[in-house]
Amino acid sequence: MARIEKSIKVNVPPEKAFSYLKNLENMPEWMPSCKSHKITSKKRYGLGTTTHCVMKQAGRIIEWDSEVTEYSENKQMSWHCEKPSRNDGTFEFKPAEKGTKITFIMDYDLPYSIFGALIDKLKVRKDIEKSVDEGLKKMKEILEK
Repeated sequence: MARIEKSIKVNVPPEKAFSYLKNLENMPEWMPSCKSHKITSKKRYGLGTTTHCVMKQAGRIIEWDSEVTEYSENKQMSWHCEKPSRNDGTFEFKPAEKGTKITFIMDYDLPYSIFGALIDKLKVRKDIEKSVDEGLKKMKEILEK
């Protein structure tokens, strides 16, 4: 399983950062690879919320459904998805001097065993890391307006 972990400090309190990110439909505003992220459950926030996401990653359109599996207001939100590949992720929110440290963690598996690992090493991981870096910078810009 591959892991990507990136952090950024934003000059807003955890409550403001969490309030923006818990609305999962905001994702296309800040994540450049996210084309659509729609809530599919009646529940809009919190544990059990489900979504359908469309991303453009490594030159391909990928769609998946995910579910919020952990939710602690102003502290953490985690998700899980199974198809087309396993993807577990977390946003952590920690108070920092004059703001919040937001950490994005994602563990994922690509299908096709050795072939998938090779594709990940050559292309996919770099694309995801670039997208996450750009996304966190854009999120900071939005939150600090």
